[in-house]
Amino acid sequence: MQRLLLTAAAAILAAASAHAEDLAVARDQSKVVKLSGAAATVVVGNPAIADVTMQDATTAFVTGKGFGTTNVIAMDADGRQIASFRIVVTSNSDRSVTLIKGREQITLSCAPRCEQTASSNPGGAAPAPATP
Repeated sequence: MQRLLLTAAAAILAAASAHAEDLAVARDQSKVVKLSGAAATVVVGNPAIADVTMQDATTAFVTGKGFGTTNVIAMDADGRQIASFRIVVTSNSDRSVTLIKGREQITLSCAPRCEQTASSNPGGAAPAPATP
């Protein structure tokens, strides 16, 4: 009986820590996340907003892909949830500017001179060349 209570208490603590604070990641940047156990399955709610790449069973790289909020859930081999957190993708504060004209989107990094970055173009049109 005591062993059952200890197991239940450990599960409750793991679930509580799994719902920790949001992880803020800048667009086109990555952060390392250490999981509390070995993940067998990792699911990203909206892969257009963030991507998760596993280095090993307990180390994940979270990359911001598009602005917004999504969530990540990690499960162990027995189907138990070992992590659940929200990812908030924010703008990159590296002196960049995004120009939007119709469906075309061009992002320029201005440090010190404005040059086009390798960013997504949701409209599907080919990005125009940047002019200095």
